[in-house]
Amino acid sequence: MVPSKLKRHLYSSHPSCANKDKQYFKRCLEQNKKQKKFMKSAVTVSEKALEARYHVAKLIARQKKPHTVGETLIKPACMEIVRLMLGPNEVKEVNKVSLSADTVKRRIHDMSSDILRTLIKKLLSAEKFALQIDETTDIKNKPQLIAIIRFVDEDFIKEHYLFCKEVPERTTGEEIFRVTDDFFKILSWIYRFFDNLRVTKNFRKFGSITVEERIRAEITLLRIAQ
Repeated sequence: MVPSKLKRHLYSSHPSCANKDKQYFKRCLEQNKKQKKFMKSAVTVSEKALEARYHVAKLIARQKKPHTVGETLIKPACMEIVRLMLGPNEVKEVNKVSLSADTVKRRIHDMSSDILRTLIKKLLSAEKFALQIDETTDIKNKPQLIAIIRFVDEDFIKEHYLFCKEVPERTTGEEIFRVTDDFFKILSWIYRFFDNLRVTKNFRKFGSITVEERIRAEITLLRIAQ
């Protein structure tokens, strides 16, 4: 800008700084640069802390441990190791990683949702899939329905876990079908899973065989296996 305009702006908008020397403005510039570096560092630490939460939550889920173990054992253990090997200042950074039971639960849910989204995209590109349904019981002796799905992905047959749902009623063929069909209806609503499938007489067609027919065939095989 023109020096005269800069001077007029200084006296009109910042009269308190009009009589300051050159060193004052240099100090202000340095403080501004330091503040920018601090903000960048804070954002970086926050991103690393978020990434650490996901990694720890994945470890807890893989080991099938209660969500409270993050806050009651893992975090205190990490802080103690860092304190002894690196020093107290580094402990403050570790303490920024929240590992409460609710946090671990949310991170696991986020990862689960992301895996499902990725799987649905692959299923849509594969166009055809095979569904395997099995029944098991949990530690409370409640029936659980497990679904495994197979499809072709990049010329390879892939097998993925699709869902595990509790069967609220008796494990009859009708109830197994209802639980499975409800899951696909949710997918249809969230991901528009059946948008590219032909709809004929209220049946969701997948090639020449309806999804209902596929599910019923799996249920029949399940009954025979039992």
